[in-house]
Amino acid sequence: MIERLTNASIPSVIIGRPFVPDGISYIDIDNVNGAIKATRHLIDLGYQRIATITGNIDSTVSEDRLEGYKKAMTAAGRMVDDSLMAEGDFTEISGYQAMKFLLPAKPDAIFAASDIMAAGAIRAILEAGLNVPQDIAIIGFDDVPIARQSKVQLTTIKQPITRFGIKAVELLIDLIENGTKPARRIILDTELVIRDSCGAKILKEHARAESSIIN
Repeated sequence: MIERLTNASIPSVIIGRPFVPDGISYIDIDNVNGAIKATRHLIDLGYQRIATITGNIDSTVSEDRLEGYKKAMTAAGRMVDDSLMAEGDFTEISGYQAMKFLLPAKPDAIFAASDIMAAGAIRAILEAGLNVPQDIAIIGFDDVPIARQSKVQLTTIKQPITRFGIKAVELLIDLIENGTKPARRIILDTELVIRDSCGAKILKEHARAESSIIN
């Protein structure tokens, strides 16, 4: 479909980076940098065995978020360990199953490539008799409503969803009014939203308590 639209010079905007982007106008978020933010946050909090639950690898979203995880780990001098990577498919059950697979590797933190998979991972962690974030910290991606509604409110990477939709329509109007060539690309930034599941608030409370004792 994408190839037919492009070859026919029909004004069209693809949501998300295509695998072959040549000549195609698309809009996406910076998935690589978003994943770097998430993984680096866990590294900065002192976690050592940081695992990831990826989306299905036949999507550019999964590819980019996995790349960001690997870049952050490598930049911090950490080894990228295959035993700390599990593939999901952006569903809750796949996050649950991926977490069950990862538990024997004893991760102390998880970067899940979506909030939905993170919710499944939290369910598996709690079923194993462990706590979030005391035993295993977790960060998701997207900031969908479940991130704020789950038992443990989820630290996540927020997509600018409303702005994304506005920019997509503006880009389509531009293509209609000014022609489809050259192809246009819009990449939007993401934001780290800190809630309960990463342990940052607990660490701050401990630091505050220690400071009070010293003073």
